[in-house]
Amino acid sequence: MIKITFLVNPISGKNGNKLEFKQINTFFDQDQYEIEIRYSSSKSDLEKLTKECIDNGCDIIVASGGDGTVNTIAKFLIHSSIRLAILPRGSGNGLASHLGLSKSIKQLCFSIKRAETIHIDCGEVNGTYFFSNFALGFPADVIHRYNKDTKRGFSTYVMHSLKSFFSKKKDLIMLESSDKPKFCVLVSNTKYLGYNVSLTPKAEINNGLLDMVFAHSRVGLVLKMGASVFFKSNFANSVSEVVLRSNDSCPAQLDGEPVVLKSPFHITVKKKCLKIII
Repeated sequence: MIKITFLVNPISGKNGNKLEFKQINTFFDQDQYEIEIRYSSSKSDLEKLTKECIDNGCDIIVASGGDGTVNTIAKFLIHSSIRLAILPRGSGNGLASHLGLSKSIKQLCFSIKRAETIHIDCGEVNGTYFFSNFALGFPADVIHRYNKDTKRGFSTYVMHSLKSFFSKKKDLIMLESSDKPKFCVLVSNTKYLGYNVSLTPKAEINNGLLDMVFAHSRVGLVLKMGASVFFKSNFANSVSEVVLRSNDSCPAQLDGEPVVLKSPFHITVKKKCLKIII
């Protein structure tokens, strides 16, 4: 009997996130699969549910939500025999976009039955894991603003991007090997930030490296973003380890979620540490 638990974040995405047994059961033989759906009420509750799945001998955990939901679950599955499946229901879905995962429940169920998996890397910053990206400065400030808003969706994201871009707040971000301050820094394991926006188009998810891109100023960021979007230019460098430093008030984000971490930020990569069904 294969145990599958769907862990659902009900507030993911613009219109919420719901999943019912009737949407799933028709795809699985009841004699071969044991299906369970559990809803989380908070991040800490999702962590608790994940640990319960592990303790109960679950074979497959399905993360139904966005990159933050995936991160909350996946960090407990590093170097585990449990396979992770993803039903992308978030606003950005950067990891799912990189892997080419469908939003279709039917396609997800077929993929689970097919059981084809890929081992992916993850990044680690000061003992905290990320599977898509980590950022300081502008991209993180956008996430902090977006997270405080009750509205979701691309238009809300754009609005907070503009507010952040034109704000007077200045952060000091330093790369250990450079003496020139940065306006923002992105360290990514995937091609996409979300909404199919890419500043690291050459990133690979299982090559033992992370892709880092930065801008020294607002103008520099606009030029790099424009060249990346319209001409598919790549300004990123591949790294296996990097140290960043910032002022205490500099915002940070990890997999689309605001985080509070103290400088310096020691970033490394853990190779092929998570099994994902594709």
